[in-house]
Amino acid sequence: MASICGSLARVHTKKALSFNTGRCLSSLLEHRCPLKQSKCHYSEVKHQYALETAISRRKVAYLKELYHRRLEVGPEKERHPSVYGCWSHDAEIFAFSQRLGENFDENLLKEAFVQRSYVEQEAKKQKDLGLDTEIDLRDNVELSEKGQKLASRFIKAYLRYSYPQAFEEKICAIHDFLMSNETLLHVGTNLGLRELMQTAEYPPEDDNYITTLLAVIGALLESQGERTAEMFVLDFIISQLIGTDINEIWRVDNPMGILAKLLKESGRGEPESRLLWTSSKNSLMPVYHVGIYSDKKLIGKSPGESSVIAEELAAKEALKHFMKMEDSRAPLMFGDEIKDIQLDYNKLNRSVSDIIGS
Repeated sequence: MASICGSLARVHTKKALSFNTGRCLSSLLEHRCPLKQSKCHYSEVKHQYALETAISRRKVAYLKELYHRRLEVGPEKERHPSVYGCWSHDAEIFAFSQRLGENFDENLLKEAFVQRSYVEQEAKKQKDLGLDTEIDLRDNVELSEKGQKLASRFIKAYLRYSYPQAFEEKICAIHDFLMSNETLLHVGTNLGLRELMQTAEYPPEDDNYITTLLAVIGALLESQGERTAEMFVLDFIISQLIGTDINEIWRVDNPMGILAKLLKESGRGEPESRLLWTSSKNSLMPVYHVGIYSDKKLIGKSPGESSVIAEELAAKEALKHFMKMEDSRAPLMFGDEIKDIQLDYNKLNRSVSDIIGS
């Protein structure tokens, strides 16, 4: 009986072991089978790729629609930085004066940036609101007139001092170049006046830059005096002559006639033009070198496309020597060199009309 029970127990034990062992092996194979793992990973990647593709397609279509709507609406109007907040006009005015290194009267400097259109706009707002109070604002017209007068007066005096032998017409031509709208606009736009100007419209117009720049000069005149304002004009306006051929600014008429008068006054012989040499006469680009002599001395020479053009340019070259304005002349004086110089504001250089009329 005991033997029978023992044999039955061994049989049940083997069956249990074989069943448990098979289940463990099957589960182990399922987890460690590389084929099944690759299939599972591939399905997950495929699902993720399809999801990302659908999202990207919808995103591209969405961005295209926004792009076309932006084109239909047009570009956004440019706005002043104060619209976006974190803007202090007083702080910007103070920073502007510190950048220039000048001590302005704060109220005068603020007035220099107020345009007449801004004052009219504020008055209209008060009227629309039914308010009868006066606006405590002054435009920069008066300061601009003072600045223009000082700049014009100083530029002419400085040029006459720097080029005492130059004709008055040439001095006026260089002055007109420096006080032209193009030059003042270039200086004003590079001084950072754009955001500081108070105008009815934004961005400001070109005339506003010019008026504001001259008003800043007027404010400096009222704050620090005439000498400081003149140094400001020297540093920012007259310095625009650097790199500019001033001999091309003034277009002289009849240079040979003027040269003949000057030679006669100095007791020298009449100018005689001689063809020095030519090159490529029978080509599309001939060159003629003409020299002008007086008392058998060469006083000017120049090349030209024809003998007539070369003769005129040679006469202009000779006039440069009379006016002491050769290309090898000394540079203009800036900075500390000009601070102690006394300028004669009433002195005028000799005029071409006086030479021709004599």
